[in-house]
Amino acid sequence: MEIEIRNIYKSFGKVHANIGISLTIHAGEILGVLGENGAGKTTLMKILAGLQPCDSGEILIDGKPVHFHSANTALDLGIGMLSQDPLDFPMLTIFDNLYLGRRKRFFIQRNRFSKQVEKMEDLLGFQFKLNDLVETLSIGERQQLEILRLLVYGSELIILDEPTTGISAQQKKQLFELLKRLAGFGKTIIFVTHKLGEINELCQRTIILRQGKLISDVVLPCESSLLIQSMFGKAIDLQSPGDASQFEKHFEIQHLVIKDARFFSNPVDLNIRKGEILGLAGMEGSGQKTFLRTLAGLEKPINGMFLDEGYSLHWNSPHSFTKRGIYFMPASRMEEGLIQGMTLQEHFILSQTKDDFFVDRDESHKITEMRIREFTIRGFSSSTAEELSGGNQQRLLIAMLHENARLLLLENPTRGLDIESTNWMWKKLHERCKKGASILFASADIDELLRFSNRILVFFGGRISEPYPSQMLNSEKLGALIGGEGW
Repeated sequence: MEIEIRNIYKSFGKVHANIGISLTIHAGEILGVLGENGAGKTTLMKILAGLQPCDSGEILIDGKPVHFHSANTALDLGIGMLSQDPLDFPMLTIFDNLYLGRRKRFFIQRNRFSKQVEKMEDLLGFQFKLNDLVETLSIGERQQLEILRLLVYGSELIILDEPTTGISAQQKKQLFELLKRLAGFGKTIIFVTHKLGEINELCQRTIILRQGKLISDVVLPCESSLLIQSMFGKAIDLQSPGDASQFEKHFEIQHLVIKDARFFSNPVDLNIRKGEILGLAGMEGSGQKTFLRTLAGLEKPINGMFLDEGYSLHWNSPHSFTKRGIYFMPASRMEEGLIQGMTLQEHFILSQTKDDFFVDRDESHKITEMRIREFTIRGFSSSTAEELSGGNQQRLLIAMLHENARLLLLENPTRGLDIESTNWMWKKLHERCKKGASILFASADIDELLRFSNRILVFFGGRISEPYPSQMLNSEKLGALIGGEGW
């Protein structure tokens, strides 16, 4: 299958997402798509997958013009997309999720469809139990499930939008091996990311978008500095962590034991210092999320105490934690962090801690405009959360965190952000630290953990390590610890 995109334009009000983009995608290739946040990558892919109409332009498959009225139309023609956020139904079984969207018949053909799925599973090396609930799967397994669904439905071109965000290094390795195998079968892969190393590792060539325009088409491998120059039009300086060993104690954890469906942790004792950044490393599902949610008051521990300058916090309600200046930011933006259909202004109204009975619309509008400028969110006060790109949704989440927060608990805080935005985001978070705030953050990105953490806790098999000073670790040693070696 050869795809040709001709002169695609797409705008959302005053925002020009795609400006005259033309591109040819060849059968059997793995094409990278790079660009800064808000460059138009996801919009272009949604147009190609039938999830969004373009304002003008055309798409040709094997030389013939096609018109997509929906994602089903695109899927019938062999184009499927795996979005940044899972588009499944966690409360349904794996079988039901795979069967949804199939051409409706009066009876569900369970045996026949199960055999189709099992045949594709054997080809891909997957081992799903079709009666298990999707909510029991990790993000990486949910990605595999979506790829399986697309292939069962006959996709010849698979678009993956930021697929390595929030998955472990081992899951990323498995994903890359799968994509290379699919390309070997003649499938075409489009890989949208902001991570330069992944582009060089996986793709044969990449296109680069900037401010809605296609800037360049690059044969890979290519020097990262040249790709950065094309993405941003300038070089990017990287930050490094400082030494927080002399900072005074802020919060204290004593004999804390947490439990999840997958693990039962050892007792944890930890001092959290003012102004320090603590990274949480581990494979997905190793306890980092439960640890953060427990410290935010969203989940109760099995045992232990959480002290705020000597005051013992009680797990009665999350609101009592926010009153102490403790704020949690989840990784799942549209499931837990933001509200679909609500504007940016309405989000900032909700994030304010005032107890006024009436909302001052004029004041909230001023606050919204100020935050949009301060956090360079590409949107307007009247824009809804789902109209923003993934990177701008992440900026909105950070902007909503109270400026006087004393402890920030962040789950994949730079999820979906490009290099410049990641650097900028951590600059903003360092400003919080200079004011005395402490930060705990979980990330699947080893380089991010080493670059921005003062100390790092490692999670593996239900165990939580003592904190390691980041200067004592490198990517090889940290990767080994995450994999269970050297404990």
